[in-house]
Amino acid sequence: MSDKPILPTLLITALATAVGVGAIFHFNAVSQYQAEIVSLNEQLGEAKQAVENAKFMDDLIGDLTIVEPQPGEPGGAPDNWIFGARTARFTLIEMSDTECPYCREHFPFVKELVETSGGHINAALMHVPAHGEPSRNQAIAIECAGELGGSDAAWKYAGLVFEKTQSNGKGVAQSLASLATEIGLNNKAFSACLDSPEVVDKVRTDLEQAVKLGVQQTPSTLVLDNETGNSMVLQGSSANRDTILQTMSQLAKSKEVAQ
Repeated sequence: MSDKPILPTLLITALATAVGVGAIFHFNAVSQYQAEIVSLNEQLGEAKQAVENAKFMDDLIGDLTIVEPQPGEPGGAPDNWIFGARTARFTLIEMSDTECPYCREHFPFVKELVETSGGHINAALMHVPAHGEPSRNQAIAIECAGELGGSDAAWKYAGLVFEKTQSNGKGVAQSLASLATEIGLNNKAFSACLDSPEVVDKVRTDLEQAVKLGVQQTPSTLVLDNETGNSMVLQGSSANRDTILQTMSQLAKSKEVAQ
């Protein structure tokens, strides 16, 4: 996986400063992306309700989903900000919402698992902003942190948002740009990035991938074996230490059986 920049953001005040036809087009483009993200969130909510009504995924096996590798994309893994050794055998793709209280608890656990793995595990960020505008804005801001400071900045910024947020869609009291300053990013460049349609598009793409994977809960973790491209999705409480390690063992054994 590469450490290239990836995301987009919501434009709320752009019309006030827009000049000319080009600026108006820019505003309309971002507004369209914003509407698409809202639509995808609705799809995610409908899917979640359907699963709850059917009482699906009542045990661990129900929460494990084999993900077929996509062309040019081993295991369907997104090219997102990587925490940990890039040579790691396994990647934990964290499908998370910074306004989700459970994600807030899960985030430091994932970092600890990577840090104590001896270089065998790394992690990537994948946005599932299901708690409305605060979630979407924070996802965009994390992407901008990555754009300006790489993976290290993206993970530091995400951790800071989890630390500062009131959760459940209540958001962060201070401005997102001021959080960027706290981790040493340029305030002016960060604010400009928040108006980038490309960053908004990246958040939208993350959400689309989560919908395609059938994600019903946050946090969810896609465990990817980088050697074979095989992967499994663990949702909600199933994304715990024991199950993640068991899944890695299962993925490794699947290669042995194939041989």
